[in-house]
Amino acid sequence: MDIEARTRRSLEWERLKGYLAAECSCAASRELALQAQPCRSRERAQILLDETAEAFAMLSSGFGLSQDGLPELGEVLSRLRTGSQMSATELVGIRRMLQMTRRARQQLAQLSTNDFPRLTLLPAGLHAQEDLVAAIDDVFDEDGNIREDASPLLKSLRREVARLSNQTREELQRIINSSAASKALQEPLFTQRNGRYVLPVQASMRGAIQGIVHDSSASGLTVYVEPLSVVELTNKVRLKESEIEREIDRLLSALSALAQQRHEQLEVSYAALVEIDAIAARARLARKYNGVKPELAEDGRLNLKQARHPLLVLQNPQAASSVVANDIMLGGDVHTMIITGPNTGGKTVYLKTAGLLSMMAGIGLLLPVSAGSKAVVFQAVFADIGDEQSIEQNLSTFSSHLTNIIEIVNRSREGTLVLLDEIGAGTDPREGAVLARVILEHLNAAGALTISTTHYGEMKSLAYTTPGFLNGSFEFDDVHLSPTYHLRIGVPGSSKAVTIASRLGLAQPLIEAANAILSSGETDIQQMIDELERRLTALHQAEQEFAVRAQALEERETMSARTMSQIQHDKDKLKAEAAAQMRKEFDEAQTLVRSLIADLQKQPSIARAQKLQKDLEQLRADLGWMAPEEFREAQAQLQVGQNVKVLSLNQRGIIESLPEQGKAGADAQATVRAGAMKIKVPLSDLQPLQPAQGKPKAESAVQHTRLKSGAARHQTLSRVCAGSGQVDVFVRTSRNTIDIRGQRVEEALGNVESFVDSAFLEKLSPIMIIHGHGMGQLRAAVRKFLKESSYDASWRPGENYEGGDGVTVVQFK
Repeated sequence: MDIEARTRRSLEWERLKGYLAAECSCAASRELALQAQPCRSRERAQILLDETAEAFAMLSSGFGLSQDGLPELGEVLSRLRTGSQMSATELVGIRRMLQMTRRARQQLAQLSTNDFPRLTLLPAGLHAQEDLVAAIDDVFDEDGNIREDASPLLKSLRREVARLSNQTREELQRIINSSAASKALQEPLFTQRNGRYVLPVQASMRGAIQGIVHDSSASGLTVYVEPLSVVELTNKVRLKESEIEREIDRLLSALSALAQQRHEQLEVSYAALVEIDAIAARARLARKYNGVKPELAEDGRLNLKQARHPLLVLQNPQAASSVVANDIMLGGDVHTMIITGPNTGGKTVYLKTAGLLSMMAGIGLLLPVSAGSKAVVFQAVFADIGDEQSIEQNLSTFSSHLTNIIEIVNRSREGTLVLLDEIGAGTDPREGAVLARVILEHLNAAGALTISTTHYGEMKSLAYTTPGFLNGSFEFDDVHLSPTYHLRIGVPGSSKAVTIASRLGLAQPLIEAANAILSSGETDIQQMIDELERRLTALHQAEQEFAVRAQALEERETMSARTMSQIQHDKDKLKAEAAAQMRKEFDEAQTLVRSLIADLQKQPSIARAQKLQKDLEQLRADLGWMAPEEFREAQAQLQVGQNVKVLSLNQRGIIESLPEQGKAGADAQATVRAGAMKIKVPLSDLQPLQPAQGKPKAESAVQHTRLKSGAARHQTLSRVCAGSGQVDVFVRTSRNTIDIRGQRVEEALGNVESFVDSAFLEKLSPIMIIHGHGMGQLRAAVRKFLKESSYDASWRPGENYEGGDGVTVVQFK
């Protein structure tokens, strides 16, 4: 057995492939899985990984690629290539394969080439061969049986056989019922012997029925006779059946010839289906350990983040989270990692994880690692691992280990991964340490990436004196005497043998004697290790604290961003509401002005014009409008604490800060508090107002201002209208009008009651209720409600220009 075979056995490669084969849906893909070996081409490995990752995404989205039921056609297609005739079963298998080909083409055709660039290439190898499927369907039914009407001749022959068979059974039944023969029969029935119809005749009365004896009973009391009248009929049936066989053979031969013409496409399609199932199997296996597609490094740097041993995960997927993950990093300036520490199993698992994951990437399997990992496609992976945890344990002597290592040394070069467990063990410690050192130095110089475990203290200093070496050790809990299985990179470890012995109860004098002997030769090294361990522990605690603070800072930043986004949203909403309100106010004022002008034109007089001019001035004041000269003069006297109106927002506020004198240019801005918001606005966007009495309340400032100005504006509109000589002129807006047309009486009265309540509380008067004419039910119900209500109000039908009797105008007193 060469070193590569021993490596595969040590890493339990066949066991992993067994898990992969179990995910396959057909025999051919299972065979591929069991024969899989890591490729040595980075390009090929990249294609395999891409295919698996895309299939993984499909499975995660609920789409399957299973080829369950695909028949084994490898040998069949090989014989078809040579022109051999196919059997009925084989032709039905070819039809089944072509049906699955069509289904796979349809499924893959639905994929996006942007999201699934590899899988969308597969349909090119899937040839559905619809004409061949149709030809096979003409001969075979869904159950794989020859159809009765597969050909006109076959249909005719089978009908003739059925007719002759019925005639034969009728003749036999006639003989059974005859008085002469019935006495000679053992039983009144017929049966078959050697495919011939016979009657059970008593041996003593053999001559009662003329015919051919085909068999006899074990006792010899019964003979089975084929009557002469039946012989001819049976012979005719046999001849017709022979013709049927020849016709079926002709049909199978024709189908085989048609399939033979397409054997290349059939072979390609079959191989594509097997490949699709193999890809799906890799994806299904990866789902069990939540695999991740690694990047394939071009520079030979191995960086597997939080790698877990796949077999430990697969043997109990429910407890996958309990499998300890470690980083595996080699390459660049570091080619050799020396791992020291107590015998707890962690070191050997680490070696196997590194080797197994590297080989898995070579066959396109996703890896149980974290995102951002980088794998290397090695030209070879060599391992010398012998431990009690190996499933196929072989007790190894120093010689057998050394034989393996010699072969590894001879074959290792750049692009190989070497895994050595307890190098140099099994012989004199001093000689073993020297031998281990020169071997590792040779592998390091050859460019191989090497991970080696050892207990030799002399090996720990290599990382500090020789370029390309790095120390590593596994943590050990001295208090609980248990391993943590977490790798510490850059720090050597100790075997903890004396510590463990002390915790387990070895006599204290023996412990002191052991420490004294150790201190005589290794005090400096052990002190260095202890100091490094203390520093590493402190660093780990600091990293944890930093991580907590970073998380808290990130949460605060997220909250701040969310708050700023909400403030901006509220600001935009207020702007939109203010713009809509300003437009509404403008439309109302414009309507009123037009009405006043029209009224003045109807009855012109100087006194009336002067009265209307005063009313318009009052309206302008109530709406907050200023003449240009007044606006410029007032704006020049802006002061901190002054009440202003932000014109772009149509919102009141208080000035909190102004630009310094001499620096107020065209783009100068002031800080204004408007409600709960503090905003910066240009000076040109501010209109001074009369100082407010007291500080306005923060809550609902915009709403309060809007309601107050709305009520004042409505009162102004009413005064102006009254002054124009019109009686109870009503200017309709969305706030002072409700439309209940089309509603049922009960629903309408509920809406009217809510509307009147709101108008009364807002001091909004007059208001209008639009109920329409119709049958008069809504009008009568509304006016009855107003008449019986407790509000101090009067109502009237609308004027003709207001809607006549189809509306009711309510005026609060």
